[in-house]
Amino acid sequence: MSEPLISDLRYPLPLAEKLGLETVPTKPLCHYTSQRGLMGILTDRAMWATDANYLNDSQEVIYAVNLAQKFFRNRTDKNLRFNMDMRNILDQTQRLAGTLPVYVASFSEEPDLLSQWRGYCSEGSGFSLSVSADRMVTLARTEKWDFYKCIYEEERPTELLERLLEEAKTNDSSVAKAFPTQVAFGLLLLYFSTVFKHPAFKEESEWRAIKRTGGTPFVPPGETPIPPKIRPGTSTLVPYIPFPLTAKDEPLELAGLVVGPTPHQVLAVRAAKNLLNEKGVICPEPQASEIPFRNW
Repeated sequence: MSEPLISDLRYPLPLAEKLGLETVPTKPLCHYTSQRGLMGILTDRAMWATDANYLNDSQEVIYAVNLAQKFFRNRTDKNLRFNMDMRNILDQTQRLAGTLPVYVASFSEEPDLLSQWRGYCSEGSGFSLSVSADRMVTLARTEKWDFYKCIYEEERPTELLERLLEEAKTNDSSVAKAFPTQVAFGLLLLYFSTVFKHPAFKEESEWRAIKRTGGTPFVPPGETPIPPKIRPGTSTLVPYIPFPLTAKDEPLELAGLVVGPTPHQVLAVRAAKNLLNEKGVICPEPQASEIPFRNW
C-alpha cells in the first residue's frame, strides 16, 4: 500500500469536508438501547460499536457499491473502456467490502422516535441517552474515530459519487497520484461506504462514529490492531469494540435521558434517576417518552 494513500486517509477529516459530508452536529445526538444496554453503557462509560457486517440493514456493507455500479451504468461518458474497468473494480470492491473489520456506533438526531422504540422496547422499556454535540466531536477526534452524518437522499449519493470520482482523478489528490483512477475511486468508495444509507432509514437522521482496525488497507502497517469483543446477537454472535463516551478518569456526562414507552412511566423514570445517581452520571432529570406506543 502506497504511503501517500495511507497519509491521506489516516487523517480523513479535511477530505470528508471537501466531499461535502457533515462532520459537526448542531444538536445533541441520541443512542437508543435496552435496559440491559443502558446499564452496561453507564457501567463501562462506553458504547458497543458493531462490526458493520452485522448491522440490522442486511445490505449495509454493499449498498454504496450498488449505488456506484448504477452510477457508472447511467453515465453518458463515451469512454467505454474506462467504464468497463470501473465496473470490474467495483466488482472487486464489493467482494472486499464484506471482509474488512469496520466498526460503527450509531446515533440519531431524534430523541423520541417511534421506529426506534419499536426496535428497543421488545423486552421492556427502552432508553434514549443523549450526548452533547461538542462532546461527541471531541470524543471522536480524541479517540481517532471518523464521525459523519449518513446521507439518504436520492440526489446526494450521486453528488458524493461525482466528488469521489473527481478526487480520484485530480492531480492535487495524493490518492490519485498513488493509484490509477479506477483503483483510487474504489478505495475512496470503500473508505466512505458506511455513510451511505437506504432512504427507507431517513427518519433516523443517523450519525456514525466509525473505526477501522488492523487488517484494512487504511490502517498503517505496524499500528496495533484492536481485538474485537463478542456479544450475543439474535441469530449469531456479534463482534464489537468499545466507543468511549468519556475521557479516562472523567465522570460520564449526558445531555439527557428519555425513558421509552412503558405501562409504568413514573416508576421507570424514578428508577432511571436512581441508576444515574448510583453510577455517578451527570445528567438532567430523565424524561418520559411522549410517543403513544404500547407493546404490552
